[in-house]
Amino acid sequence: MDVDAPIKLPAALSGDLGSDLLASYWPSAIALLIAAMLIIGLVVVVRRRRRAARSKKTVVFALAGPAVVAIACALALGVNTWVGYFPSVAAVQRWLDSTPREPVAAFPTTAVQGGPSVVPDGRHRVTTDDRGYSFLTTVPANGRSAPDAGAWVYLPPGYDARDNTARYPLVVALHGAPGSAADWFAGGRLDQVLDVLITAGSIPPVVVVSPDLNAGPDRVDREPLNLPGGPQIEDYVTQDIVGWADAHLRTKADAKHRIISGMSSGGLGSLVYGLHHPEVFGGVVSIMPYTKLYTPQILSDPAALRTNSPLDAIAARAPGGEQQFFLGQGDGEKTDQATQIRDALRATGAPATLRVLPGLAHNWTAARTIMPYGLVWASQRLGWSAE
Repeated sequence: MDVDAPIKLPAALSGDLGSDLLASYWPSAIALLIAAMLIIGLVVVVRRRRRAARSKKTVVFALAGPAVVAIACALALGVNTWVGYFPSVAAVQRWLDSTPREPVAAFPTTAVQGGPSVVPDGRHRVTTDDRGYSFLTTVPANGRSAPDAGAWVYLPPGYDARDNTARYPLVVALHGAPGSAADWFAGGRLDQVLDVLITAGSIPPVVVVSPDLNAGPDRVDREPLNLPGGPQIEDYVTQDIVGWADAHLRTKADAKHRIISGMSSGGLGSLVYGLHHPEVFGGVVSIMPYTKLYTPQILSDPAALRTNSPLDAIAARAPGGEQQFFLGQGDGEKTDQATQIRDALRATGAPATLRVLPGLAHNWTAARTIMPYGLVWASQRLGWSAE
């Protein structure tokens, strides 16, 4: 397969999967209309001279407050439509969900050891033949310089079918900054995308783990790297997240069957993790990657900057190899940095492609649109479909 060969996706992914009214500008327009009506009412009240001063003041306050709220809602809804983070009401509900749960049918001890993955009577299944299951859990840091963190997990269709002992490739998905573990399952709608890809046969069934990269309760705007004197986020993902997945889920525990992926700062993280750990990840899907880091702790430490700068990390990698690199972004932003990365990878003999999709900017609409291209490309290049 040529690295730049066309990638075909199922027809179901031709639109913005999983979107409803929140993905359109209608809610923003309706909020603006309500604000306009309130403002008109406010003007009428102010101009009426015969109304008592006290009564007029009461009505003004009654109209002014809701008008301000309506305008704020219109702006927020409009920004959301452009960013694409909440494509649906269901995405909002998922983003608000912060209760870790570990259903026994999802990964019982017997399943890890190769036994049946459901109780003998077949009840309590959480997946179906064409739909996977997603849930939030907690992954411990095992005493490293990062706290325990939440992670969203996707189990593919048929994972807990009676007597199923199959093992699956692992995809680790990194969110952007600021962000959280829910991002790929709220704004990214990754579980819906995967259900379509798997059911259509575009990729084989996979397990996904999307960890929280904040190293604390607050959503922070920094890159998910090993920070000098701070949390060792790369170590947490490459060691604790991967180790937890192999121990608790039925994954194929080798580099050929692992992809590290991410968007924006997570795209940078996925690229850096892959370059640092070819023995862990056989494939990299880096969406909206870049070369110029911005995290102060990294910029102020020359050694850390050299270690985590993509072009320096590429220059330090061994030539050739079987590791596969997919880079993707929209044409709504400059492509020079992503092109530099692709060309540097190819100069070392690494299989690398850059796909620039039309009509996409630096947002979650782009992320969830580009991700399936990367997963199909990487799975084909790694030979998963032939297994």
